Amino acid sequence: MDNSENGIVLSKKIILSDEDAINTKSAIPFYYQLQLYIEDKIKSNQWQPGQKLPSEKKLCDHFNVSRTVVRRTLSELASDNLIETIKGKGSFVSSKKYAWHLMQSLQGFYDDVVERGQVVYTNVLELIDVSATSEIAEFLELEPGEIVTKMKRLRFADGEPIVVVTTYIPKKLCPNLVGVDFRHKSLYAYLREECGLIIAEGVRTIESVNATDELARLLQVADGAALSLLKSVGWTKDGTPLEYYVAWHRGDRSRFQVRLVSAGF
Repeated sequence: MDNSENGIVLSKKIILSDEDAINTKSAIPFYYQLQLYIEDKIKSNQWQPGQKLPSEKKLCDHFNVSRTVVRRTLSELASDNLIETIKGKGSFVSSKKYAWHLMQSLQGFYDDVVERGQVVYTNVLELIDVSATSEIAEFLELEPGEIVTKMKRLRFADGEPIVVVTTYIPKKLCPNLVGVDFRHKSLYAYLREECGLIIAEGVRTIESVNATDELARLLQVADGAALSLLKSVGWTKDGTPLEYYVAWHRGDRSRFQVRLVSAGF
């Protein structure tokens, strides 16, 4: 098929093989064996995003397992964001989602993507010095009108647009940002290596918003598509505000991880 729904491209069905994938003599639960089998097919790209999985009955008949086993398998795969179910149409291999560290890690997009072995590219849409608005000045503890460097970027992972981010840095802390080529360079690495500045603490908030016409065009999504809006303030070790940014992540390609720690530890 050539149509799409819920961000999934509906494409040709998967042809099953490996009838003996389930070892009935093994102590490993059947659902988990089937889960590992399907997981391997997806992660090795043998089964592509958007491909439709066989029906529950076909899976039962092919692997000689019960419907309870198949349903448990599909539930686990859905929990791991490997498949998605469209009511009345069936289960499909999920589009790739990127996991971003929301609170527990202060590394940037560049490091997040490179750490996973993916290719990162940045289209710098704007890199200029501007006067801080009241809102920006408040976040960065500046006087309204003080000069900040504004950088607006469209960022890609493996060639796919993932996030639009606008960043503000006080010019007095790092005066030479304008003119730097950030297409293949990490901002955080530049701040650390050229300005001697490291973000040691930060606060990030997240909310759901809909894509404006401009964001939809840049991120290659439909007008009004779901986006995740992040706002972040970062401070150096001595408490100096260094960065304020606003980022719009594609909702169909992003999920956020939060590490929780008991107050008693």
